[in-house]
Order: sequence, then structure tokens, then C-alpha cells
Amino acid sequence: MKRNIKKLICFVLTLVMVLCSTSVAFAKEDKIPIILVHGVGGTPVYENVGTDEEKEIKTFGLGEVGDILKNTGLIGEALKLLSSETDVDTDALITKFHDMVEGNPFNCEPNGHVKAGQGVNNYWTTPMSKHKDFWQGAEKSELALIREICLMHGAKNVYAYNYDWRQDIYQSAKGLRKFVQAVKKRTGAKKVVLVGCSLGGSVLSCYMDAYKKKNDVSRYLFVNPAMCGVDVTRCYGLEFKITKKQVLKYLDGMQNANAGTSQPTILKVVKALGDKRVGIAAENLAKLSKNKAFIKRLSNEVILPWIGYVPALWECMPYDVFDNAVKKASAVGFLDKSSELYTMIKRYHKIQGRFKKNVKYLKKRKVQIAIIANYGQPGIPVTSKATNHIDGLIDTCRASAGATVANYGKKLKGKAAKGKYVSGDKVINAKTCLLPNSTWFIRDLQHMQFRRGTAAAKFIASMACGKAKYNLKAVKKKLGYGQFIASDENQNLTNI
Repeated sequence: MKRNIKKLICFVLTLVMVLCSTSVAFAKEDKIPIILVHGVGGTPVYENVGTDEEKEIKTFGLGEVGDILKNTGLIGEALKLLSSETDVDTDALITKFHDMVEGNPFNCEPNGHVKAGQGVNNYWTTPMSKHKDFWQGAEKSELALIREICLMHGAKNVYAYNYDWRQDIYQSAKGLRKFVQAVKKRTGAKKVVLVGCSLGGSVLSCYMDAYKKKNDVSRYLFVNPAMCGVDVTRCYGLEFKITKKQVLKYLDGMQNANAGTSQPTILKVVKALGDKRVGIAAENLAKLSKNKAFIKRLSNEVILPWIGYVPALWECMPYDVFDNAVKKASAVGFLDKSSELYTMIKRYHKIQGRFKKNVKYLKKRKVQIAIIANYGQPGIPVTSKATNHIDGLIDTCRASAGATVANYGKKLKGKAAKGKYVSGDKVINAKTCLLPNSTWFIRDLQHMQFRRGTAAAKFIASMACGKAKYNLKAVKKKLGYGQFIASDENQNLTNI
């Protein structure tokens, strides 16, 4: 009897040990929640949210290209830019532009707050498994990435932080904090993974600054991020510089970059006007950009009522540009330094300046951080930075947090062209990046235009899901990609 009792006890203890070890194994298999934070236009914003009058606000409030072309008065004045025989009526041009943007619902209030009744209608703290209609048919951009991550990680483990991307980035980060807390409570997870796309990278940088000591993020993945600024926002500081050479180079570069999509059509139409007419337009615009009276009117009568009160756009201004831009903008009445809007953008400016310090703080605590920046297109030809490499929107040097990048069409020379962090095409030296061992570059891939099912989208998803540790050696071993990668028109990837 005693022997049988001993056997029974041994059996029970063994069973308990097996069950305990099995539960530990299951716990190890639990997948950490991934939260994707989109950028500008990543989710629609609406007016009269939640009512029968709910209506989507078109991105930047201008509607589609066709809607703009229907504005015959504006188009008539704009077409004069293509002629060297007809003087441009600047008063009429400003008036027509003003009439088009005046009262548009996209702009925020003068104090920088989103207008009452506006916002998103898809704020969910439940996983993507509950919202399959949101992502299952997605073909590109952030939604395509969500789709790939869901397929790879399980939709029940993936979340989308949908927010009104026009608002102050600090407010978006506060909202993200509440979102993270809700996800942790729902799942029981101690930590989450944050993936910030484009402007979402700025939200992540702000989250780092405010909540890094909460220790609730295991990985930060920045995809084509704006946390270090976008040079085209120099226009907010009244910097305009336009040349025929840069305009033509930009049109060629963008047409090639958008191969395989419907986007090249409008670019081909512009190029069909001929280099001569485009050149004339560039020369006319160059003259206008030097006309201080015109720029002042353009800023105050067109840009201000159109997008001038949107905090997030102001906050995309690079740190080193901020002071001079604010000085010029306030001098002509384009920015009121006594306003709440200015308080918002100045606060984010200081946060932007602490990004390097915040990253170092987290790295010391073993938090994984990676950056993926694209390159291969010429800068937008409206400022002095038109010679930069960009991804169609964000300058590669900014998105990578400090890479040394040759001017578009040029190669690095001398010491800058040597070392293990130099791209095979001699365009980028990643040694000067904030994170030289965990920053990757993809050539010839348009800003956030990742397409579902492609190697490019799967690479981002693999990084988000932690298929490899965030360092060059691990990613090369596990995923097969080096620091510098080229994309073809089908978004197949090859090492450079």
C-alpha cells in the first residue's frame, strides 16, 4: 500500500512538473503585441465624426487632381507660368489660390487644436483579428505592412494606433501611451513593439522622450521616419528656391521611382509639355520665389488658411532649421509667437533635440531600436535642398538620423567613400548615423509605398516581428540582407 501511495505521489509530482514546464513553454511562445503607428494620411480624418453628417476630409483639403483641374480660374492663371509671352498676374493668382483653400476643413484652429467634431472613426484598442476588413484587402503603404505583419505574427497580436495625424505630435504620443496601456491590460503583456511609419516615427520619438522610464517597449522600429525633420518644410520659414535643372531632374527621378504604379501618368503629362515649357515655368516660379512681397502674400493668404495652423506639419521642421525659420515666419505675420500653436511646436522642437540622448538611454537598457530609410530620388525642387537624396518626401540624411549622403547624381569622395559602412554605389556612409549598426537603406523605393506580398514589405514585417536582432550581422544571417539594399519596380530586393 505504501509503495502504491509513493508511486501515486511520484506520478502526481511528475505530472505537475510536466504541466508546469509545459505552461512555461507556452508562455515563451506567447507573441508580444505589435503596434503600428501610421504617418500623414495613414487613416482618414472626418468632420462630424459619429453623426449622420460624417464626411471624410480629403488629405490637405484639396480633393483629387481632377477637382483641382476643374478650377478653371486657377488653372488659367497657373498656365501663364508656362508662357514667356504672357505676364503672370500675381494678384489674380494669389486670389484664385486663396479662394480655393479658404475655409477648407483640413486646417486646424489658429491655436493649433483640431476643430470640434473632427477626428478618426476607427480608433480601436482591439487587435486586427477583430478588424479584418481594415487590412485584408490592403495593397500598399502602412496597411500593406499591417497585412504582412498579421500574416507573419498573427492578427490577434497586431494593433493599429489610428489617430488624427494633424494634431500636435506630443498629443499623439500621449494618446499612444493610453493605447499601449490598453493593449497591455488586454493581453497581459509587460511590453509591446512599436513600429513608427513616416510621421509615426516622430510620434515614437516623442513617446521615447516622455515615457522611456516606463520600460514597456521591447523594440522600436522606425520606417521612413520623420523624427529628424523633412527639409521641404523649410518653406514654412519662407525659403523658396526653384531652378529649371532641379525641376526636370525631379520629374525624371519621380517618374522612375513610381514605375509599376499609376503615379507616373501625371508626371508624363507634365514632361510632355516639353523641357522648354517646364523650363519657362521654372524660371517664372524662380522669379516669384525671389519676390518678397509675393512670398509674404502667398504665406499669409494661401498657406496660412490652407495648412498653416496644422501643428504636425510645423513640427516636421528639422531641428537646425527651426530658429531661423521661426524668425522669418514671425516677421511677416505667418507665425504668431504668442500663440498656443507656437508653444506646441516649440515644445516638440525641444523633444526633437533630445532624440539622440533618449535613444542612448534606451540602448543602455537593452531596448532594440532600428531605422529603415529609403533613398534614390532627387529632392523636392522648391528649396535649397533639392540636391539631397530623398525617398520621394523625406531626406535620407534626416530619416537615417545622420548618414553622410552624396548629392543626388553624385558619389562620395575621399575618406567619406571608405569604410565598412559605405554603400556599394558610394552614395551613403552610415558611419555618421546615430545607429550605424542598426540602420538600413533601401534604394529606389518610394516613401511608404510598400506593396503587399513583396520582398520589401516582408522585410519590414520580419523586422517588426523580431525575426532577427536589430544589428547588421544578425539581419544578414537571418534575413539575408546587408545594410544597403536595392529595390526593383516589383519591390524585389537585392544587396548592393
